[in-house]
Amino acid sequence: KRFPTKQCAALRHLSSRTVAPASNILFDHDSRKQAWSSAAALIAAMAVTSSAFAAGTTAFAEEANDDAEDEEEEDSTKILNWSGTHSVELAPGKYHEPETMDELVQLVSKAYNEGHHIRPVGSALSPNGLSFDSRGMLSLSNLDKVIEINKEKMTVTVEAGARVSQVLDALRPHGLTLPNLASIAEQQIGGFVSVGAHGTGAAIPPCDEFVEALTIVTPSRFGVVNMTEASHGPLFRLARLGLGGLGILSEVTLKVIPAHRLVEQTIVMSRSEAKEKLPTLLKRHKHIRYMWIPYEDAVVVVTNDPENELPLMGVGTEVDDGKGGKKKIVTAEDLEPKHSKDEQLAPLRSFLHKLLENKQDTSLDEETINGMGFGDLRDVILASGNMLDPDHVKRCNKAEHEFWVKAQGVDIAPSDQKLQFDCGGQQWVYEVCFPVGTFGLPNSNSIDFVEELLKEIESSGIATPSPIEQRWTSASTSPLSPASVGPQEHESYDSQNALFSWVGVIMYLPSEDFDPTGLRREFITQSFKEEYCKLVRKVGEKYGIMCHWAKVEVSGSEGPSSDANDGVAESVRARFGPQVVSAFNAARGLYDPKG
Repeated sequence: KRFPTKQCAALRHLSSRTVAPASNILFDHDSRKQAWSSAAALIAAMAVTSSAFAAGTTAFAEEANDDAEDEEEEDSTKILNWSGTHSVELAPGKYHEPETMDELVQLVSKAYNEGHHIRPVGSALSPNGLSFDSRGMLSLSNLDKVIEINKEKMTVTVEAGARVSQVLDALRPHGLTLPNLASIAEQQIGGFVSVGAHGTGAAIPPCDEFVEALTIVTPSRFGVVNMTEASHGPLFRLARLGLGGLGILSEVTLKVIPAHRLVEQTIVMSRSEAKEKLPTLLKRHKHIRYMWIPYEDAVVVVTNDPENELPLMGVGTEVDDGKGGKKKIVTAEDLEPKHSKDEQLAPLRSFLHKLLENKQDTSLDEETINGMGFGDLRDVILASGNMLDPDHVKRCNKAEHEFWVKAQGVDIAPSDQKLQFDCGGQQWVYEVCFPVGTFGLPNSNSIDFVEELLKEIESSGIATPSPIEQRWTSASTSPLSPASVGPQEHESYDSQNALFSWVGVIMYLPSEDFDPTGLRREFITQSFKEEYCKLVRKVGEKYGIMCHWAKVEVSGSEGPSSDANDGVAESVRARFGPQVVSAFNAARGLYDPKG
């Protein structure tokens, strides 16, 4: 997604309780929200005694001190997620941003004793509303320090409110970086790991696997709990991707790797070519993602590899390696684009001009259109027509296909730049994960699922914009990860090398300029949930899909939510099984005794 740095800083400032006006609205862009407590309630619904967990993670105090209480009485707080798909309004004293660890501990303790509720929230970047609860919410945006960078152990320790981008900036002078990113870098670290964020790479696990140590603030007799794999074993693995259900994640130690540059290649393949080459591409490239374009025989394939480890069969110029062998390097000639930016964007600009021919919109003049990038153009093109008209969406997808054909090429940049990409404007997103064999022997499920989904989309005429995005990771040992292989008595080759595919579908939403009444957004939301998401679940049932925790919708969220009525809790229970649910419930009883 697009997050201008200055805008992010300003929006973050607006969230300060010391400057917030009455009925303050928070457009919080610092991270994907830490959707812990509500999701924990969903997990708990899988248990026999589900009512014990329906209330949320912990409860929190009306205020930490008298002065803050006086201020809170003057302010209400409205939080709107980035896509504008969910919002929540909290009465005075129900929203907190502790500034110190001591204040956080006091809030949790006093709240627990008084029976008030709390849900930790990051910065509401995800399209769902799992962390929204009018009874009480808490953000760690002020607890964002980078505590220690340890080059000997190759770790970084941060407060959980630190944004991924802040951590990357702190690591850069030391020649270090994070092992992978989840398409953007504005999540808070707490939410980044707690919901199981992921990047792409068949041999790279989801981001919760990077956690070496953590601290949670609990209302139990254990208080503030420091955990590692060595000290707490299974409890540590439950807590690092715990959705906030075991306490407030306040500090995290992550693995780091040497900073490096990635060589990115973007190519457009036919569907049959993408299908045929996938097993080879998964093994050949460190990072790979597919972007399928509905109604077009086109798959945009983006690969990224360290510049000093380029595959011999990949992009670049072959030279002697000085050891009697060969290697690939990237030269200036390799990096030279075949088409200029204007040539690449011409199909989108041309289509937009046609759409505007009979409109009286003077705001979209030539200068404005020529100043737009790819993502902005796509957003405006879609919103300039009927976004639920299949013919309009098909024409948009065709123009996007033509753009990508001209945008094919090679680029090189630091990994923290290349692993982020433009996801487009405000949108509904539904993403699922499912097993697809092993790294050494991937099965056909990756392609079979998408082919079947596209067949259903195109035969039923759903207005499906591009892309259907597909990424891959190795397994996570966190029991609640969608990429978990489940409880194992003995590790096997298959469990150690398990491969998972993640597929995300999108419907974009018009801005207020194109939808001042909000009616268009309502119709798109209904279509997305009642047609598109149901279709994904229908097709995915036989593949064992599990929804990404940051994308799942449950009852109690603001706005329409058909997912809760479509067996989401049942599918989650089936996916993780009674052993994992029982272990989570036991941990829950340990660290949050009142439930």
